[in-house]
Amino acid sequence: MDSTQFLWTQVAAGISTLLFGGMLFNLIRLRGRIGAAAGWTSVEGVIIASDVKAPPAHASDDLNDATPVVQYRYRVGDREFEGDRTRIGGEPLTTRTLASRLAARYPVGAIVDVHVDPNDPTNAVLDPSETGNLAAQTALAVTFGVIAAVLIAHAIAGRVLYAGNGVPLFAFLLPAAAFAAAIGALMSFVRMRRLASASFGWPTVAGTIKSSTVIEELIEDRRNDDNKQIKKIPRYQVDLRYAYRVGRRDFVGLNPNWGWTGIYGLRELAEKAASQYQPGQAVTVYYDPQRPANAVLDPGGRAGSFAPLVFGAISAVVGATLLSFFLLVGFS
Repeated sequence: MDSTQFLWTQVAAGISTLLFGGMLFNLIRLRGRIGAAAGWTSVEGVIIASDVKAPPAHASDDLNDATPVVQYRYRVGDREFEGDRTRIGGEPLTTRTLASRLAARYPVGAIVDVHVDPNDPTNAVLDPSETGNLAAQTALAVTFGVIAAVLIAHAIAGRVLYAGNGVPLFAFLLPAAAFAAAIGALMSFVRMRRLASASFGWPTVAGTIKSSTVIEELIEDRRNDDNKQIKKIPRYQVDLRYAYRVGRRDFVGLNPNWGWTGIYGLRELAEKAASQYQPGQAVTVYYDPQRPANAVLDPGGRAGSFAPLVFGAISAVVGATLLSFFLLVGFS
């Protein structure tokens, strides 16, 4: 590489290293905060607002441009407080559909447990065990760590590093990413099967179907490189919500079983799936005694349960194909 390319490689390596360091610091801090919150005291609270915050301009339902907004009121001693965090670290940006589903878990007027920091009553969350942010930050930290390592290696060598026959070494990040996706999918499948097995022994409570509707999402499909031809492709999924109560606490469940949420290309198929549950229908809810918000209607349901294996198999095949090609071209 010439002097200009070498300079930009050094700059990129420095920026990536700083980003990785910052993410690693935040990850360690988040883990500590989650661990500390596990010992916080619990008080009764009530949901006073539940909505979704999103910008008015919206191009595709695949965009992560929305966040659930949940506000609640609680009392500690003789003082009243208001909070808006459901998990440690706050709510990340996500799609509008997922944000709506998260907000739906906390309808206005619901009685909830509020976990309060005994040293600071203004610091409170609804679900301190939720680790969604932890998984996301771990993935980002690992990604930037690998990128930083590759750029640093190039910067130290002062040139682009190649395999024997001219394949750049950073190209091997592609099969690595595919294998990582396959491992993640396999872990998701194992987790779902463990939950399915454990939930058969969970206590049950009577619940009621609140709604079972079909959500239409419009996804942008850019047909050419100049992005002038844009087509909206519809896809559909079932939005199921059921209410139940454990003790004096109100909950809204969203999962019929432990499989991945079904995505349909035809509205008719989604409507057929949604018709299995009717508003007002009485159902039996299996709930986790340790986390009552974690519930399911059919613990043995197989719909969507093998989706992680299919996705993992495809990712593994893609990774193996890319790796074989790079090894063949780079070292033959």
